[in-house]
Amino acid sequence: MSTNCGELARAYRRSGVREGILGRVGTSLIRIGSIAAAVRRRASARGPRATRSRSLATPILALLLCVPLGAPSASAQDTPLAHKARGLMDRGDYAKALDLLKKDQSGDPRELRLLVELSRRKGDLEQADVYAQRILDLYQRGRLSSADELAQAAFANWHLDRWQEANNIYLQAQELGTPPASMLIDWGNLYLEKYNAAEAQEIFAEALQGSPQDEPPAEALVGLALAFKSQGRPGGQDSLNRALEADPKNLNAISALISWAIGSENWDEAEEWIEKGLDVNKRFLPILEQKAVMHYFRGQDDEFEESQRRILEINPRAADLYEALGNAAVNNRRLEEAEGFLRKSVQLNPRQWGAWAALGVNLLRLGKDEGKSVLEKAYESDPFNIWTVNTLRLLDSFDRFVVFETPHFIVRLHRKEAEALRPYIEELLERCLTTLESRYQHEIEGKYLFEMFPDHEDFAVRTLGMPGLGALGATLGRIVAMDSPSGRPKGEFHYGSTLWHEVAHVVTLSMSGQKVPRWFTEGLSMMEERLAGAGWGESITPSYVQAFRDGQLLPLHRLNDGFQRPDTPQQVQLSYLQAGWVCDFLAERYGMEKIRAMLLAYADSKTTEQVFEEVLGASVEEVNREFVAVMEEELTPLAERLRNPDEQGEGVDLSAIVGSQEILRESSDNYFFNLRKGRKLVEEDRDEEAIPYLEKALEIFPSYAGARSPYAMLATIHRDREDWPKTAEILERWWKRNPKPADNAIELAKLLTRLGESEKAIGYLEEVMYVDPLRTDVHFLLGDLYLEHGRAEKAVREFQVLLFLKPNDLAGARYRLAKALYMKGDRDLAKRQVLLSLEIAPGYREAQELLLKVVKQ
Repeated sequence: MSTNCGELARAYRRSGVREGILGRVGTSLIRIGSIAAAVRRRASARGPRATRSRSLATPILALLLCVPLGAPSASAQDTPLAHKARGLMDRGDYAKALDLLKKDQSGDPRELRLLVELSRRKGDLEQADVYAQRILDLYQRGRLSSADELAQAAFANWHLDRWQEANNIYLQAQELGTPPASMLIDWGNLYLEKYNAAEAQEIFAEALQGSPQDEPPAEALVGLALAFKSQGRPGGQDSLNRALEADPKNLNAISALISWAIGSENWDEAEEWIEKGLDVNKRFLPILEQKAVMHYFRGQDDEFEESQRRILEINPRAADLYEALGNAAVNNRRLEEAEGFLRKSVQLNPRQWGAWAALGVNLLRLGKDEGKSVLEKAYESDPFNIWTVNTLRLLDSFDRFVVFETPHFIVRLHRKEAEALRPYIEELLERCLTTLESRYQHEIEGKYLFEMFPDHEDFAVRTLGMPGLGALGATLGRIVAMDSPSGRPKGEFHYGSTLWHEVAHVVTLSMSGQKVPRWFTEGLSMMEERLAGAGWGESITPSYVQAFRDGQLLPLHRLNDGFQRPDTPQQVQLSYLQAGWVCDFLAERYGMEKIRAMLLAYADSKTTEQVFEEVLGASVEEVNREFVAVMEEELTPLAERLRNPDEQGEGVDLSAIVGSQEILRESSDNYFFNLRKGRKLVEEDRDEEAIPYLEKALEIFPSYAGARSPYAMLATIHRDREDWPKTAEILERWWKRNPKPADNAIELAKLLTRLGESEKAIGYLEEVMYVDPLRTDVHFLLGDLYLEHGRAEKAVREFQVLLFLKPNDLAGARYRLAKALYMKGDRDLAKRQVLLSLEIAPGYREAQELLLKVVKQ
């Protein structure tokens, strides 16, 4: 996945879907009013409003969070029998708890609720339905009066997949006064299951608002942690720590920690928590399921079979096990295996709606048309699944896309820009894949589907099922999806670099059998971006240098955590940069042959420790020490030169610096000093004095190339002085660091042409096609230069794209296309185009002269 770091940080902080996104957000349970309209998938774009912000739950994450779906919360109003049965259940004595409850004929709703739970745990779903209906019979006869009793009726509806009815009863119970914490915990878990983590978060917070002397309910803290995680917000780890402080034996907290450790491939940590959890309850299915997941993805076949056997002994219809395995396979990009697990899950329990939804989406990612019908089935039974809703809406829009094929890809582009993008996408896709196949000595089998979306939220839905994603591109299964140039702000997006990043994933994931860890495939893609072209990819940033200086970078054995469970938004950005630098280091120190061998070792299900020992001949810790030594050598001096004077409390008064040789000597190697001094001199119209400071800033740190960078100021200075060679030189240096603002390349091309270097000008304008190919002025300029250099074929391409973009000078565009066609030898087509030009502008002299040439021959 390729990211724009600023966008990623902003998306990470969001807690709700932005207002104004139409037709993307699925229905959600709401705490006011009816949802009659919400069950119509293609109905109102925004649906009924909730009392609080909508969820930003990312389904790929949410499905791995071990949400305690209906796990009974201790109630202060439990009957003595229910309290005793709950104690037996907590220890795993399910048979004794069941016998105890069956002997009682009181029909208490809390006891019946435990019977539902026990029946579910043994896989007797039909009997669980019977007990749930008995609770609802009590409710319908008016036999339930307290909030706690009503909460059991809500749970019964929840179990029977009557989610809205459950929500309505929770609302009814709330009207009776302050609801018990156990009810709020159940209610919050319902919202988590129904993809509304933002609302769930507030409900869990309500459950925690007891008197100061009360112990915080551990289950509420667990729910809060899962809500944070589902929204991609920090705080989850802290909440789980607090939950375990309140209840060191809380199995749901332990289960969540196991899941997160597995997601980051921290196997030792996962094993430690599994052991602690099973010491409390050896038959607790969520932990046994996570243990099976761990064994499977570590390639421990015998242990996996044993774990699977134990689970099936407890619950022969363990659909949750195979849904967990399926979703873990998705998270590890092993979609073929995910399909098998998810199919088994829905076979064991046809009401496993989350598995149905995951199966449908992943069939689509594998290029299987069956996915849509599976999603339709999932939607009909669970209209609250926003993943399902959004994906179906997106599929409905695909009739507005154009599909064509290249030798290695099936390409889908929106029809409003398809003809403008097609020639550049075709060329870049094939060049990229051919280059990478050769570099990694690995040939890709079959064709991948490549999609570009002019609406960023459509791309987000395609990849994660939800809007709000900060990434620029993603590779999932047989699909590569990304934003198109019109999907991002101009001057901020290099789609060519993102495309290269994602196609690199195609190669490394295929070569490793989808088993490469996240940090390694992302790091290789970052490395390959930078190798693809000058200025492509992400370069080092001051924040990265500062993080190194402050000891905030993760050790290599924990680098996956930076992607899977970051502590801060910035840590995601830092992990991308660090992973790229690690791969640069590995390629330089050990060579590409070792990189290839590492990928093949991962394909053999080797762990990272085994891969490093067997391929590199060193442990992960040893390689990390070598890498840190390289960083220290390169970054320690730079860190000092990038130290902001404000951080040191020096209070340097730039207005008093002129003439102060002592301060100049002390600060001459400081980037910020030179940048600010140069900027101040520019503001005072002392351009000549500013130049050495700005040049010194670039010498210290040439990577910063934004709109307020030294490059921009130097270009302006030389432009104002009409020093065109120097202006061109600065613009070239700037473009090679930041090839995104198309205006820079256009100005540079014009200057180079004026200076007699039109061949170089062509090269820069061609690079603009990887940034902003939808600008008509670029196609006019590039097409004219192609004509000047006799490149008729390419000139035809540029003017055909130009006509698709409907330029203001339509007559001029048709004339130029006619001229290129004539140069190419297509006289009939040239005649047609020149006549069309003259229809628009009959007095167009150049077109008249071209028509005479065409006709005479």
